[in-house]
Amino acid sequence: MGNDEFDEILSALDRETARIRVRAEPRRYNKPATVISGFPAGVDLADIARQLKNRLATGGSVVEGEVYLQGDHRARIREELGRLGFEGDSVEISNAQLPKRGRRG
Repeated sequence: MGNDEFDEILSALDRETARIRVRAEPRRYNKPATVISGFPAGVDLADIARQLKNRLATGGSVVEGEVYLQGDHRARIREELGRLGFEGDSVEISNAQLPKRGRRG
């Protein structure tokens, strides 16, 4: 077995055993953002963010090991992460309500 094959197997195992956490939090002007964390070491977060942004038709970025997506995508994120090779049952989605803030003035 070559070194590349071994690295592929380890990468697949890391994706299957990862505990990925998804939550929504309010951002500037009370706009929602989806935050995805808990990716295993060695995963190309920039590539994952790019693919999720394309699939969900939204903007986003990678900040300190977390993927931030504009908008609340908790309803579809498990399916999209599954398409990227992560196990669906290893994705923990927080269903906490976003706080409502009234308008000033």
